[in-house]
Amino acid sequence: MGVSEAHSPESDVPKPLVSHFRAIWDTGASASVISQQVIAELNLYPIDKTKVLTANGERIANVYLVNIYLRNKVSFSGVRVTDGNLLGTSILIGMDIIGSGDFAVTHSDGKTCMSFQLPSSRKIDFVKEMNAKNMRGPGQDRIVKRNNDDRPRVEGSG
Repeated sequence: MGVSEAHSPESDVPKPLVSHFRAIWDTGASASVISQQVIAELNLYPIDKTKVLTANGERIANVYLVNIYLRNKVSFSGVRVTDGNLLGTSILIGMDIIGSGDFAVTHSDGKTCMSFQLPSSRKIDFVKEMNAKNMRGPGQDRIVKRNNDDRPRVEGSG
């Protein structure tokens, strides 16, 4: 995952150096986070402070502006990120980025594959696809699907 200080890709000024770091994708995080390692290597300065809720409780975090570059040549300019203590990684990609495109995790032939694309190209609905193919076998007749309000809804005939 590449990160640089924030800049406009359309600008004529020289582009800042892009540094590469280990990142994790976290659908449970509303916003993206960078570690002190990223801040130090890019020589970033905070632009603001904000209250954040973490697994360890509430705290005040510094806010930074960065550009984020994914491996598939998708990039995000001027992303507001906060600083945080990240274990085993330097960047946490949250729903601020994940929610802007199509994100899928599949596990076929014993291999897990994560994909992300921007812009979104289609709606993926595994429940609808299974029902359309009428592929209900043992243990597949009760499929939980989330509503927009995040309450589970059970489909199928138990």
